[in-house]
Amino acid sequence: MARNLKLIDELLAQGRQEFTFNVAQDALGTSASVTANVLRRLSDQGLVDRLTRGHYAIRPLGSLGTSAVTENLSAAVGAAFEGREHRIAYLNALSELSVLSHPVRSVQVACTQQVRFTMVSKRPLKLVIERPETIHLEADPVGKSWMSNLERALFESALRVDLVGGSERLAEALGNSAGRADPARRVRLGKAFGPRGRAAERRLASLAATLNLPLHLEPTVGNRQPIIRLDPRDARREWVDTRFRVAWNLTPDEIWAVVGS
Repeated sequence: MARNLKLIDELLAQGRQEFTFNVAQDALGTSASVTANVLRRLSDQGLVDRLTRGHYAIRPLGSLGTSAVTENLSAAVGAAFEGREHRIAYLNALSELSVLSHPVRSVQVACTQQVRFTMVSKRPLKLVIERPETIHLEADPVGKSWMSNLERALFESALRVDLVGGSERLAEALGNSAGRADPARRVRLGKAFGPRGRAAERRLASLAATLNLPLHLEPTVGNRQPIIRLDPRDARREWVDTRFRVAWNLTPDEIWAVVGS
């Protein structure tokens, strides 16, 4: 036990909250098998959290029984995705920006390459492959990681409604962020993503206008443009917004019930 605590003390003295297996082995001066046993005992005791294979985080005082990703998402993701271009995105970005009412159970990360691990700090990882030219567009550095800013988080959620749990969750985030988003940033995003970006803008504009939220940005939609779905996964057509030509899978009252709560 004394050796285990000495390892944590030494790592903290070096200013490390996250560390790799190799760093722990060097600090202990032991074989790989002995190091693995030490880290396993520390994990069982709730003192260390395994982020992904070979990557660990020291548990903060007073947070035994919780996951490191709960305490510090950027630290956990930054350690897991070290050396890879990535961004904390979608639901996790919305949650970190305090525009969601319920906790997010998965870890959603956009990255320019595939990874082999499927969990981050004992929570399931949802990975989205993205182009290098857009991975950090309208994103901010947070610790050793990057995260979508408010405009990017709303835009990408409208782009991939399936990843955020449907149109109700998108409406909730939009309602809770009313008046905070910068329309100029959304314009840049729309241009960067081309036709798909314009579809995302139409979804956001339709929700904002119908729910009496600050619109800020009104995309031009001609009468001959095809109608798009608010939630591309859901073929139901409960109501059609003719102004932005968006077919809603729920009625405005049903969406408003979510935003109003």
